[in-house]
Amino acid sequence: MKFDIFNYEGKFARFMTRLMELVLLNCVFILTCLPIITIGASVTALYSISLKMVRKEEGYVIRGYLKDFIRNFKQATIFWLIALLLYFLLYVIYTAAAVNGGTLLTVYTVITTAMAILYSIFFLFVFPLIATFKNTLKGTFINALSMIIAHFPMVLTAYLTIAVPFFVSFGVDTRIMQYALLFWILIGFSLLTLWSSVYINKIFSRYREEIS
Repeated sequence: MKFDIFNYEGKFARFMTRLMELVLLNCVFILTCLPIITIGASVTALYSISLKMVRKEEGYVIRGYLKDFIRNFKQATIFWLIALLLYFLLYVIYTAAAVNGGTLLTVYTVITTAMAILYSIFFLFVFPLIATFKNTLKGTFINALSMIIAHFPMVLTAYLTIAVPFFVSFGVDTRIMQYALLFWILIGFSLLTLWSSVYINKIFSRYREEIS
């Protein structure tokens, strides 16, 4: 009987290889996010590699990440700046309502929270869309909206796979945050992106078949 743990082609070896790839990918992702303005391109590159992992098409992970980061930088950054502007406007609206307080604050809290979630769902989807299909800004925007509407349950599931762990990590208890921070720094972003990519790939696969 051969022990799979010593077999370079065995399940354990493949698992450890994938684990190391995710750790390295997570590290590179965090580093490329540090300038802040590059976050859109970083998320796009992360999804590009994650989707390739789901399809078992990835090659050299870090080299592929940097290549996709550069290739999609312009369009991803434009969408990221739009996202920042929209979130900033929500913050301004909420702050203005907070000055008055009372019932108005409650109403605007519900509205701004709902809008923030909708924006998050859209941009969670638009970045992997940029990574997968080449299109104009207008075309990407229209396709993202139409795909989200057509496959909303699947898109919502992909969103929740990231949103729920993130909320539990940083929005529930500061004691959880201490341990959760280590998880996100080590592997959290790449692991959960890979998980959400499973659902996003199911959507994209239908359109890739139509194009081919």
